[in-house]
Amino acid sequence: MKKNILIIALLLAPLLSKATAPDTVRVMQYNLLNYGNYTDYCPQEVNSVSEKNRHIRTILTAYYPDIFTVCEVGKASNLPGDFLRNNLNINGITYWKTEAGANTSNSYLTNCIFYNSDKLVLKKHHVAQAYIRDVDIFSFYLKNDALEHGDTTVLTCIVAHLKAGYGEDESEKRRVMCRNIMNNIRNQYKNSNVLIMGDFNLYSNEEPAYQLLTDKNQYPDSYFIDPVYPYGVGAWNGDSHYKDYHTQSTNRQGDGCRSGGGMDDRFDFILMSENIYGGKDKIQYIDGSYHAIGQDGRHFNSSINSPENYDVSPAVANALFHNSDHLPVTMELLFSKDLDINEITDNTLRLDIYPNPAKERINIRFYQENPGKTNICIFNLSGQIVYSDEISAGRGVEEYVIPVGNLRQGVYFLRITNGDGATKVIKVGLGI
Repeated sequence: MKKNILIIALLLAPLLSKATAPDTVRVMQYNLLNYGNYTDYCPQEVNSVSEKNRHIRTILTAYYPDIFTVCEVGKASNLPGDFLRNNLNINGITYWKTEAGANTSNSYLTNCIFYNSDKLVLKKHHVAQAYIRDVDIFSFYLKNDALEHGDTTVLTCIVAHLKAGYGEDESEKRRVMCRNIMNNIRNQYKNSNVLIMGDFNLYSNEEPAYQLLTDKNQYPDSYFIDPVYPYGVGAWNGDSHYKDYHTQSTNRQGDGCRSGGGMDDRFDFILMSENIYGGKDKIQYIDGSYHAIGQDGRHFNSSINSPENYDVSPAVANALFHNSDHLPVTMELLFSKDLDINEITDNTLRLDIYPNPAKERINIRFYQENPGKTNICIFNLSGQIVYSDEISAGRGVEEYVIPVGNLRQGVYFLRITNGDGATKVIKVGLGI
């Protein structure tokens, strides 16, 4: 047994050396549902700003971001500043700043961004496209010691509220909006640290808009990666298999302003560029940090606060129920102030595997900056290699399937070394 432990320790040792502690950037996207915008179906008496502010402050006790992007803010010019004063720069806090969407399309609903000015400096804001509604692009410098010398890291956030509605006509409008977005990114932000977030109103990953956003072949230097792939990706509309990823609707009955039906759609997203997934330029997604606040997988076709919510407190669940018919989505990023992210993470490999445990096959998704040979092996608890392969992989994100149906049931270790020399070892269960 001591020999087995020693073998495994030697295999894992290169991955466990001390790394420089990075900073984190916490991101939240939320559809505020007619914040300061009153209509015949959503009047002030059922959706007042003062009540919404009270709910938002409660929701922020569950997750406090550094970047807070929002959709469905009314177009009145005072609303972003009022939001800042009532919800963020409170209780002695003064570091929050805001930038309103440009609203060149003159929509009655706009986007907005709020950010922690202790960590970020706004570099640029412009409009990616203005068909139906503006899609806003906000680029930030991440503050570090080299900022004054021009050696900076830039994070770009694209905030989009795609056209709502079911059917081919509405789907086509979403496709056009995303085509405009992707062409803009390809021209200005390829191979960059980019997030795209918002209420996309998508009913399935088969919609053309989603396909465009994630199309590596058409946009090899600017496509986006879904952090919940593959489990949260599919025909999620009304399907309980995706109950852990639904973000709409928080209300079972609805009230004219808030849509009813309960939790059964995935409308709200934060997608990341390949740069962020792979940690290519000082920013990297933290595995498993993507989450919809209040989503505990127990409220398919029901209200978010009934039955009892296991993800958040009763007060937060009630605030989510009353404030909007969407859930906020969040993710966290590692940020290196002065080093390449691979130095921080000890050159470990960016790797997703599924399913785990597995019976017939293991699907893997990994990243490498340079094309080259990737070595894949599975070894047992005695250190014996029971599967090995070497493949030629291109630059970027690659996928591979490992057949494991002929291996004995038990616990194994999967080790992958990519073309950059980065290695990762993960414990896997087979036949369990």
